[in-house]
Amino acid sequence: MIVNVSEQTQRLKDRHEKQNVLEETAVIHLNGHPSLKEDDPIFFQIRNNNTIYIYKESANIGVEIPISNLTKYEVKTESEIRHDVTLGRLLTLGIFAFGVKKKSKIEEQFLLLSYVQNNIKIDCLFKQSSDNQKLGNIISTINRLRIEENSK
Repeated sequence: MIVNVSEQTQRLKDRHEKQNVLEETAVIHLNGHPSLKEDDPIFFQIRNNNTIYIYKESANIGVEIPISNLTKYEVKTESEIRHDVTLGRLLTLGIFAFGVKKKSKIEEQFLLLSYVQNNIKIDCLFKQSSDNQKLGNIISTINRLRIEENSK
């Protein structure tokens, strides 16, 4: 069955309207979420009810996280993540770590998400599944919803 782009776009709009989705992007789960495996492709949604919904379509698994439970959420590139882990270099190479040149920058984006569920802190790492840099939109939407929530 061949489906044209406008039909696909309309189906996506209909699904977003039905599920109250404000923002959605496809990501790859790298680590941290107890219900997901490494390299699981998932949909990361922000919904109108101030929740994040992490959905693995192939297994019909979904997890809803209230935005108020988030403790940390940020987008970083691989080079920024590597820069944050300089202690490991220092321990491995000692004083010579400062003289060893770092690898060239790779600008792939990652979403670091930390939240509390049932009094347990969960830290997750997701990778953008395509080159369309939508992770910044996720952060902006979460910030906007948190500001709106706090101003009530």
